Amino acid sequence: MDTDSTTHADFPETDPAALERLRRFGGNKLLGDMITLFLEAMPQRLAAARAALLRGDAPSVEHELHALKSSAAQLGALRMHRLTQEGERLARAGSLDHSATILDDLDAEMPRVRTWLNEARSRADA
Repeated sequence: MDTDSTTHADFPETDPAALERLRRFGGNKLLGDMITLFLEAMPQRLAAARAALLRGDAPSVEHELHALKSSAAQLGALRMHRLTQEGERLARAGSLDHSATILDDLDAEMPRVRTWLNEARSRADA
């Protein structure tokens, strides 16, 4: 495992306080709607970023990861946020050298984020 992966593994995966801030701001309905939209968009954004990587299209990789990064931060998916931030930064610089590894890490993170947000949405609906 490289240093970056080890560093990411040392960070907390999620921030429950981010969800509570959204709940206080807009109530359970807003929180549930935001989670639903994110869970629908997350695999699409990652697939689009991977397709762009295969084409060697750094601006499109940057665009897809940027969109995912913002939503991950709002919903408290901290590890996903950090990974997308790193991938976006590299793509903006025109480097796709580590993008496949970052996308693999994001693919691995996706089920954890999905489970966590589904549980949060269930608690909000209760």
